Amino acid sequence: MLEYDMVRKTVVMDEKLASDLDLFAKKEARDFSGALRYAARIGLLAIENPELTVQEIKDILEAKAEYEEGRTTELDPRAI
Repeated sequence: MLEYDMVRKTVVMDEKLASDLDLFAKKEARDFSGALRYAARIGLLAIENPELTVQEIKDILEAKAEYEEGRTTELDPRAI
């Protein structure tokens, strides 16, 4: 797993957004801060890559994590 330097920041948001993030956190089995970091990461990647859907971005992040953990195998092109 990658190591990150964490910083504390105060974030001001409206009650509806906080409520939506709280629900998202529960659905994703994350704490509020983790859900906010994840949603921000997905959002920034979506802005940087407008040609990709959110699901494609999530799939890429999942595949990257699996690769970094050594849980992937090389694809045999003859098997396709």
